[in-house]
Amino acid sequence: MSPRPDPKSIVMIASDFDGTLLGNDREVSERTRTALSRLTELQVEFVVATGRPPRYCDSIPKQTGIPTTLLCANGAVLHNAATGETRQFATLDLEDAQDLVSEIREIYPDASFCAEMGTDFVAETRWLELASREADGGVANLAPLLDDRVHKLLVNLPDKQPDEILDLISPLLQGRANALHAGLPFIELMPPGVDKAFGLAHLCEERQITPDQIIAFGDMPNDDAMLKFVGWGVAVANAHTSTKAVADEVADSNLEDGVAKFLEDFLRIR
Repeated sequence: MSPRPDPKSIVMIASDFDGTLLGNDREVSERTRTALSRLTELQVEFVVATGRPPRYCDSIPKQTGIPTTLLCANGAVLHNAATGETRQFATLDLEDAQDLVSEIREIYPDASFCAEMGTDFVAETRWLELASREADGGVANLAPLLDDRVHKLLVNLPDKQPDEILDLISPLLQGRANALHAGLPFIELMPPGVDKAFGLAHLCEERQITPDQIIAFGDMPNDDAMLKFVGWGVAVANAHTSTKAVADEVADSNLEDGVAKFLEDFLRIR
């Protein structure tokens, strides 16, 4: 294994949230909050790179206890929790998005869909039912309601695991979307080339830093590109097999404060 980077060279720490930073009871532990507070003292920017849409991210800075840059929707959206401002980095081609819904449904009639469009969310009734969510407000067919703000399509195939759905749907994409999953019972269709690495690349350009100056943590395949992009990628012990394979290092699990323990050791926190 290559040696870890010099702590003095690191100017940004990026982490997935669910399954990586969140611990018991889906909270950021006090130990993790204490370790993160050291980043502020060292003037290291902290980024949460999550598959969550912006509307589910507003509580994150309070949970982490420090100023937190929010890279949402797998790198497609930058969100400011304090102001509510969102900035989309990329969107799906509208015609491609509509065609994908129709083509996937033609081959898999029991498929169901929802979409993230800017700050809006539209879901089919069947998708809400499969996700055990309140089905009021669901629609029969998503495709006609899509617009040019769509940055993510979510696809659910009943009784299929996310790796299975990914294998079935990927051959149909033909370069029109980038398929990811976060371990949940659906896959996410992003604009071509868009993932958490894509979002971090935007931040690198704006901050005038390089990927080698970033350490990132993750647990699922939607984190893989990010862990490969940065100078040092860390998978937690509960991570997907593919995520561990691309990581430079495997830390303890999220339930064992893996991120905090890494930071304590790396930053020599006493």
